[in-house]
Amino acid sequence: MWIAFLIAAAVSAEQAKQLVPRADLSSLTDAQRGVFMEVADEVFGYAGCQEKLSRCLAAGVKDEHAPREAALVKQLASEGSVPTATIVQMVERYYDSFEPKKREKPRTDNCAILGDPKAKITIVEFADFQCPHCAVSARPLHDLVTQTEKGKARLCSKYFPWPMHTRARIAAACAEYARARGKFWQWSDTVFANQDALEDEQLRGYAKDIGLDGDEMLKEVFAGKYDSVVESHIREGTALGIDSTPTLYLNGRHFELPIAPFYLKHSVDDELEWQKQKGFAGSAQKPRGRKK
Repeated sequence: MWIAFLIAAAVSAEQAKQLVPRADLSSLTDAQRGVFMEVADEVFGYAGCQEKLSRCLAAGVKDEHAPREAALVKQLASEGSVPTATIVQMVERYYDSFEPKKREKPRTDNCAILGDPKAKITIVEFADFQCPHCAVSARPLHDLVTQTEKGKARLCSKYFPWPMHTRARIAAACAEYARARGKFWQWSDTVFANQDALEDEQLRGYAKDIGLDGDEMLKEVFAGKYDSVVESHIREGTALGIDSTPTLYLNGRHFELPIAPFYLKHSVDDELEWQKQKGFAGSAQKPRGRKK
């Protein structure tokens, strides 16, 4: 490509401005701009522009979506620890996931819902109460549907306890008890904050803390009253091929990006654009993979 000799190393702000004037890379370091340019010269634009992203960001190009794609690449490049090849793969998988045939159909009628019930976007999360990554992801997801994208997206929480986490399944059944009494999210927050302390007596105490009857809860849980719901979530996740937690589906799209505020909001806004335009702005073309 025409910029290949420039992108093997660091790229200055002035060079970047000349090469991709439709992308603001001023906040990146020279090294990060170099990564951005390498990725932009590898992945394609996914809307009206039929060229590599670097060309879609040239002066005079009218593709409306290219700057949004550039923002995604810029954020990934800014984090420093992600190799260029990995960023390319992440971006390609992300756009491929918009294909209707790639979307799954997880149920949304048998889970706790946070956010506007009428939101156009539903994020289905499969999580394990003893999974540390799930605990870290809880706050960005909650903030997304209750603050930054309030009214646009809602969260559906499902159980996927791993056998190695011996108390996760019990905690999930207790969560169903709490859900039946309108206290699911209080329970979820409490358990994620105390992942290393989930024995019966501790669970009983957490129930009391949020205004539930801990004795009744454990009695019903150990009687198997909520096993069928937990099992249905596990079967569904297994059928979807889930191999890690948390795993998210955004309107059926497997979420391919880090579960962090920027990527969650970006993906919700892209999904809204996709729904409105029946594709990305500037083109009715569906996403496509990298040309060979």
